[in-house]
Amino acid sequence: MEEKLLHFSLGPVQDFVAQARKTRDFWAGSFILSYLSGKAILEILNNKGWLVMPQVEVQRDNPDDLLAALQRVEQGESIINGPVVPTLPNRFMAKVPAGFDPRLCVEAVEKSWRKIAGAVWQNYLSAVADYGRDTSQIWKRQVNNFWEIAWVIGEDSALLDYRKNWRSRVLPMEPGDKCSLMGNLQELSGFIRSKEREKQDAFWSALREKVCGHELEEGERLSAVALIKRLFSLVAQEAIGWSVIKEAQRYPSTAYLAAVNWLSRVIKTCPEEARQYAARTSRLPKAQHQEDPDRFQSLQDALQQQPVAREFASLNGDCFFDACLANPNLWRDNKGCAGVEEELRRELREKLRSLVKKTGEAPTPFYALLLMDGDLMGALLRRHNREKVSSALNSFSSKVPEAVRRHEGVLVYAGGDDVLAMVPLETAIPLALTLREIYEASFHHAQVPAEQATISGALIYAHYNTPLTGVIREAHYLLDEIAKEKTGRNSLAVTVWKGVGRVLTWAVPWPIIGSSQHNLINELLSSFSSYSKEKEYNFTFFYNMRQRLAILIDEEGNIPLEWTDEELIDILAAEYRRNREREVDWPTARQRMERLLTICRRYRWAEKGGVQKEERSFSLDGVMLIKFLAQKGVEL
Repeated sequence: MEEKLLHFSLGPVQDFVAQARKTRDFWAGSFILSYLSGKAILEILNNKGWLVMPQVEVQRDNPDDLLAALQRVEQGESIINGPVVPTLPNRFMAKVPAGFDPRLCVEAVEKSWRKIAGAVWQNYLSAVADYGRDTSQIWKRQVNNFWEIAWVIGEDSALLDYRKNWRSRVLPMEPGDKCSLMGNLQELSGFIRSKEREKQDAFWSALREKVCGHELEEGERLSAVALIKRLFSLVAQEAIGWSVIKEAQRYPSTAYLAAVNWLSRVIKTCPEEARQYAARTSRLPKAQHQEDPDRFQSLQDALQQQPVAREFASLNGDCFFDACLANPNLWRDNKGCAGVEEELRRELREKLRSLVKKTGEAPTPFYALLLMDGDLMGALLRRHNREKVSSALNSFSSKVPEAVRRHEGVLVYAGGDDVLAMVPLETAIPLALTLREIYEASFHHAQVPAEQATISGALIYAHYNTPLTGVIREAHYLLDEIAKEKTGRNSLAVTVWKGVGRVLTWAVPWPIIGSSQHNLINELLSSFSSYSKEKEYNFTFFYNMRQRLAILIDEEGNIPLEWTDEELIDILAAEYRRNREREVDWPTARQRMERLLTICRRYRWAEKGGVQKEERSFSLDGVMLIKFLAQKGVEL
């Protein structure tokens, strides 16, 4: 039978996934996109086609869980515990019979999307639509015109990119006030706030009352697409055939994720004080929105030893930060009531300080978002057998969930060569290094040379109150422009993102960092005064180093004088020994500065292979990253 190669793509990815306020929005966007892609794949399999990439067919020995669930639902099975991790990519290649019409895939996607949207409308919007102006028309316009679906037939893997460059899709104009999450789409009430504030508020108040709970926050005014993501978990059983609400409710807030390791320490150190704190905190209106400590192995282990602290470990993540307790607006209920007196919050802040004192540290307000993506996949497919490449990618993605779990992370997406995860600050770099090693091993097993099958990563340490949309957008920029373009791929780029924005960026090829077991970051962290009795480094030294060397470095991060590495090491060693706390001989000082200089240089991959050091380059961002990680983002 004659066959054709179909290339299929579903988007927009970033507009749909990245525009999120809650971590659950983030997950829902990824899951819906993966689910819809799975419906297109299933249409191919049902018409005697087969997947070239990814190789996830249900007939294989180890089928993709999501695709297998789709087939079971189609066959009329009832699924109790369906998959919740999005694993199917939005882009795939498939062999299809010569007479196959790719528009069947398009129709499968659109029909499934309308079913999800219809479930949200019927259960929540239909009863309040009359409070709005043309809400039904706004809904239909946005639902029917959102997806960008592209497909081509042909052997060249670049054909789909050519097709997408046509930009033949023209979206209708979006009038009125815009969605608080997806700023290019109109919010659903249809009213103009500057003229019709009361009517707009009445619409959203009615909808908040309809959805109940904390699904829709005060002040949020969403578009159809954003609301579908927000409420998807509530209608999944009806819309896709299995429930995901338990998993959605288990998704931690960014504040809770940042505090995970500190919570474990509190539970082990002072469980009774933690129980008492939780008992008092429960009087706060939103503190009763419980997090799920069982999602994290360290908390499971701690609670197994100290079960009295379970209520503490289940508190809203905001309960663990003094700045949150000091903000009365965070604790108002959806009706705008203050709910608690200033005196209670003051008491809780004192109790929280006591917990910090007893554990010896405050919870870090930073978590990490990790984005990883295989390099030059098109070139890899042209050089090597597609089945080998696809098999390696399947092996990699199948191992990702367990690796993320071991590092106390939360997996958002794992499919093909893409990974998106959120993880506590302390375990982020070890996870990135582990995933890189798994990727390399997967291709080695498939007999693909390691230097041709590489992966790049972007790691952002973000404050928990930084808008999630901005963090995700920054991760994509960091991956594409810094790790891949500027550093030459096969690299990791790291940024620290505070309220003022990006405060440092450090990017190097993976070999400069080392392995998950032995790496430059851990070596330098272990040398800090807070980690080592020898007190090789302290924060004063790094501050002085930054102040003194800043005048020597130009705007491009280069040393204008023609200093050799040996001369620069001498300068750093002299500054190091000037600290009165140190009694270090000259050879030891030079040895330590030589190691430190490694993280201050800029590197990139050379065109002919091998890591190349940029001459005269010098940046303190690597040093400041070590300082940040040692302090865990908490200024001492």
